[in-house]
Amino acid sequence: MKKMNQQINSILLLLFLVSCRQSTPNFSESELLLFKSIGFDKEVLSDIKKTINEEITQLEVSEPGYIIDKNGEQQKTGIEKVNGISFKVMENESNGIILKNKNKLKEKGYLIFLSESGYKTPSTISIIKSTDKFDILKIQKTDGINFDIENEDVIKKLKDWDKIYGIEILGADYDWVDLTFNKDIKDISLFAKEVYDFCPDAVDQGVGEISELERILKEEKRLFLWWD
Repeated sequence: MKKMNQQINSILLLLFLVSCRQSTPNFSESELLLFKSIGFDKEVLSDIKKTINEEITQLEVSEPGYIIDKNGEQQKTGIEKVNGISFKVMENESNGIILKNKNKLKEKGYLIFLSESGYKTPSTISIIKSTDKFDILKIQKTDGINFDIENEDVIKKLKDWDKIYGIEILGADYDWVDLTFNKDIKDISLFAKEVYDFCPDAVDQGVGEISELERILKEEKRLFLWWD
């Protein structure tokens, strides 16, 4: 009986050790060096690492738009590494990862957001060390330059909305912003008109009709701004 108990205890210990290994994120050497160089706490990123398979790399930003190379492929220009991290995920997984982790990361002084939407290819999620959500727009250089709307104009408009409705920025790139509202919008029709005046493509090349924009604002409290 004593020998059997020892065997059971040994099995339980082995299972415990295996469980611990599986729950501990396996950061690569290059990831650990990156965290150290940009001052990121690897413990803060532990839960994220457990849910992704791709390597975490340094956040890169570029000049707005793309050029087409000799192979007909889109290429970014003016690429610059900044103080943040990025990793690739499938497009249908990005929203869930951001919503699951954003509050916890925010409490620790970090912001998570979709920085590049892949559609048919993997998307990119990025994390920066900040408590100011509008830093996302500054880093991504978001603007509507085709409508003479500069980065400062986008930030000012969203700050105005934030004061009234409270917004959360879920994603942004050089020509789009994905956001949600914390409070109900009392006059949906009036606000939808304001959105259309500021970003016509949110309707014209987005949801298609003002009435559909009103429905989404009312039911989902979500807004996708896009200046094509």
